[in-house]
Amino acid sequence: MAGYRDLFLQDAFKVGLISSSGIRNDIGCLIWDETPDGVDVEVGPDVVVPDSVRLFIGCMKIDCRCAVVEREGCRLHLAFVR
Repeated sequence: MAGYRDLFLQDAFKVGLISSSGIRNDIGCLIWDETPDGVDVEVGPDVVVPDSVRLFIGCMKIDCRCAVVEREGCRLHLAFVR
């Protein structure tokens, strides 16, 4: 899957918000890359992100449900749930 994503990566470097019914306050995140199927994000080191979230990136007009499909430290890959 990572090789497939690499074909479509576009540097975004935008700021987004992650929310969920299980999260008290929205979580700020840095958007590293966007693919047709999702985004790579980075959150703070002490942030716990549930497996299912809503992602909002105003400047990219993204407001959708996502599933966390990969975790590596503070970096997450969120797949868009359609």
